[in-house]
Amino acid sequence: MDSTRSDQEKRDPYFIQIGLDFGTSYSKCICRDIMLDKAWVYINPKSEHQELPFLIPSTLIVKNNGICLADDFDNHYPENGLFHLKSALVLSTNGAVEHPLLSPYRNAVRLKSSKQFPIFVQSCGVYFLAGVLGGIKKQIKIRFPDFGDCFDDYVAVNMAVPVENAEEPAINRLFLRMLSESWQLSEPLADHPHIHLQHLISLRKKVQKEKGKKPDLACYVFPEVSANVQGFVRSRLSSPGVYLFSDTGGGTVDQSIFIFLREENKEHLTYLAARVLPLGSSQIENRAATECGEMDCLSLEKWRGRKERGENHPELQEAQKWVFAKLGLGTESTLALAKRKLIVKQQLNRCRVIFGGGGDCDFPYRKGVLLPFKGQLFQDQLTPDIIGMPIPKDLELESSQSKWMRRLSVAYGLSFHKSELTPFTYPRDTPDPTPEEIWQPSKPIGGAPTKDEC
Repeated sequence: MDSTRSDQEKRDPYFIQIGLDFGTSYSKCICRDIMLDKAWVYINPKSEHQELPFLIPSTLIVKNNGICLADDFDNHYPENGLFHLKSALVLSTNGAVEHPLLSPYRNAVRLKSSKQFPIFVQSCGVYFLAGVLGGIKKQIKIRFPDFGDCFDDYVAVNMAVPVENAEEPAINRLFLRMLSESWQLSEPLADHPHIHLQHLISLRKKVQKEKGKKPDLACYVFPEVSANVQGFVRSRLSSPGVYLFSDTGGGTVDQSIFIFLREENKEHLTYLAARVLPLGSSQIENRAATECGEMDCLSLEKWRGRKERGENHPELQEAQKWVFAKLGLGTESTLALAKRKLIVKQQLNRCRVIFGGGGDCDFPYRKGVLLPFKGQLFQDQLTPDIIGMPIPKDLELESSQSKWMRRLSVAYGLSFHKSELTPFTYPRDTPDPTPEEIWQPSKPIGGAPTKDEC
């Protein structure tokens, strides 16, 4: 008998599910042992001494046609830095190559043709994701030294995409294709080695030639807000109803309004509206720097530091007021889009609100989101219930680390096997009701007129 085969058969195979929250400024990851249904937070060895060691900075450095990950975790705007990679990928794919956010990318390299620009931005995305995934795989091997000894050992990855982007076929395909490429390149690009851009492109071409355009079966993309509420949906505290989820990130505020249904112990999310508002927390330092006419990296970092320390500079206050007003209008539009989808319009009056994201704070974000509930969209001024996210019991967290969940809820939701994720319906697949379908409250029938009224 083959002794190697005998050793392999002594244990059940491992099945590790990676939940990767690809964020605008930071990415986060939670891994789950599917067989034991136990999850843990991925800590990047380079950031283990940081206050929030689970954060993976997504800023890249491109210099002299070489690329690497920025190693100064405290500086969000380093020289030769490429920032807000996820937003840059969406913009470049949609053809918005002149957008101000893409300026550092346009200045980073000289291209023979403008058609090469989206490919360059995508190469940056593949490099970043592959480096992260490679590091995660290495840590899985450390946690389970015999991982891979059994032929059936398996690891898969789920990654989040904002709902508004996820229902655009081109964007959905882009993120899934990039994730698949990154998965294949995770070993040579683990932990982001400094490499020449031409070498990176060669690696991508090799994978594309070998694998074609067919995505890897281990890779899956899932709407961000659905991932965000997986812990809530599974909680005994959750109840059916209409919810507004507002997730404040570094570059954007991702909003979705959905109906949560539970019938016969089966859950479903029906999205009524989804929008990605370019009002993330980085807009505050950008607006403040613009007011001073200083848009270089050093100035952006200076204003970011002042914002994080809570300093009361007039420029920051004006920027926060601008975000507050814009977010109020943007949220009102999100609510109005959702109201159009409802047969019973009064359902929106019972909308509950969930806040999330690393940029979540009272002003300008929470107050900006709640502003429309006092406006003309509702007949009465409303004060919606604000729902908190539960702390999962299946996640390895110390009591002092429970505050991390505000930023880990997406990664946690993605750590479940794709077959266990709550099914959903996109806004585009939820048709507007016809006038005949819209419920109208019946008017009270008056009594017969009296003699004096005739």
